[in-house]
Amino acid sequence: MFDTLLVMGTGSGALAELEAAVDALLAETPCHESGAHLHADVISLQRIRAKLGVLAAAILSEWDHSLVWAADGSRSAASRLARDTHSSVRCAKQELRRARQLCHLPVTRAAVTAGDLSLEHLDLLGSACTPERAELFAEHEATLVDQCTVLAYADAVRLVQYWCQRADDVLNMPVKERRAAKAAFYASSSLDGMVVLNGQLDPIGGAIVTEALRRIEHELYLADLKTGTRRTAAQRRAQALVEMAHRSQAAPPDGRMPKPLFTVVVGDRTAQQLCELANGTVIRPSELVEYFDAAMLETVLFDGPSTVLSVSRRRSFTGAIRRAIEVRDRRCQHPSGCDEPAARCDVDHIKPYRLGGVTSQFNGRLLCSTHNRHANKRDEDPPVPDERIVTRLDEFRARIRWKEAKTLGIAPAHWPPGAEIAEFG
Repeated sequence: MFDTLLVMGTGSGALAELEAAVDALLAETPCHESGAHLHADVISLQRIRAKLGVLAAAILSEWDHSLVWAADGSRSAASRLARDTHSSVRCAKQELRRARQLCHLPVTRAAVTAGDLSLEHLDLLGSACTPERAELFAEHEATLVDQCTVLAYADAVRLVQYWCQRADDVLNMPVKERRAAKAAFYASSSLDGMVVLNGQLDPIGGAIVTEALRRIEHELYLADLKTGTRRTAAQRRAQALVEMAHRSQAAPPDGRMPKPLFTVVVGDRTAQQLCELANGTVIRPSELVEYFDAAMLETVLFDGPSTVLSVSRRRSFTGAIRRAIEVRDRRCQHPSGCDEPAARCDVDHIKPYRLGGVTSQFNGRLLCSTHNRHANKRDEDPPVPDERIVTRLDEFRARIRWKEAKTLGIAPAHWPPGAEIAEFG
């Protein structure tokens, strides 16, 4: 029925039949023979929801362009849609944005209706297809869709960020200036005297602030454990922000910087086009220039998707194994697709140490506490990657290449981006 609606439209009464079928399902008492049947129904309903979202966007696009919404004097399509659907204007604007992008995303639309991608992918790729990039996006949409179908959503976001960065380079877009113009911060008081903060920062500035907040919030968490204090993570972050202000007043202007303010992941040789913050945000090498001499950043050099060549600001590679694994894996590596971030994960041996497993980056992985500390949740006999010997000479040469890259700039990126980015998951 959904496929018929997508192809023929809704004038044949198929929409009324669909509504009747949904009403009939709602009237039934859910009953499933097994957990497998229940799981299958959950996934099937999500795919149907995605198809219906595409259908709704197509019809909404026609409604928007025909100006039907203006017949009663509504000031905008969003306000009319929000009023008649009892939703917020914000939600209505999001629906209209998707509807207006749909005609520019034929390959993505087909992938969503086929169940290969989600509505989130539709919105993600739609955000990349700006008027300035529309022509390039039309050329590369099929490549992007092919890669997104085999990636976790978080990795698809990184892939699209790389594509946007390279497209903007091709188009000579003033990205740095545009980001600087968008940066803003506001502080206001509520009626009861609380201070409300709101704003946005460029990727590197944001990484500096969030990393400092994370460190102090973790200190507060450990202190709360000792004292038995019960606070949410959000409450600790609020206190951490105040603590940041206290520490900035106490620190001398020329005081020693104890830790790097943020981490950048860069590539060497086979991963030469890799340049992003540890949280996965894609940046340009040129954006790092002002931080090179200030010793404010920690660099992690990769060669390929799993081999760390060098971690800066560490006495030896052996002492940096844990940090290398955290930055490489970024999230829990359990095969279920767990997305618990590195900050809340343990680093553990793949082949247990008691069974002869070595302590190296290749035999280590991130696992969240649930998947690491509960035997019934751990995966059995996970594969151990091939060991690659990283010598002091390898590390020294990699550092030299990175030092030269800082001066000369990283080589032009492959175009369009493909598997060489997608493999870094």
